[in-house]
Amino acid sequence: MIGIDTIRISRIKEAIENAAFTDRVFTAAEQRYCNGKANSAQSYAGIFCVKEAAVKALGIGFGNGVMPSDIEVAHSEGGAPTLNFYGGAVEKFKPYISSVSISHDGDYAVAAVELSKGDCK
Repeated sequence: MIGIDTIRISRIKEAIENAAFTDRVFTAAEQRYCNGKANSAQSYAGIFCVKEAAVKALGIGFGNGVMPSDIEVAHSEGGAPTLNFYGGAVEKFKPYISSVSISHDGDYAVAAVELSKGDCK
């Protein structure tokens, strides 16, 4: 199953000025990661897209037992994005292995999440 999402970075740049939005959508670790980047809005937008793409891959939306902060985008030592799940997302994503891709260009960020059952090699 594949989910894809895209967003204008300027839209997220405006939204993250509201601390309530940032705290509701992004985990503390994601906020530290994004705030440490030269273009934090670009990083926030990419992570936001991953969260949306993940629930789209499941065929559900937020509010169906999964909140945006239940899906955390982490990064490997090499910088590759990975997913961690908390709260309501744990049970929904438990049977799946995920692959994540994020890209940015101009004022847009895009992400794709692939969920597959079994062992991915």
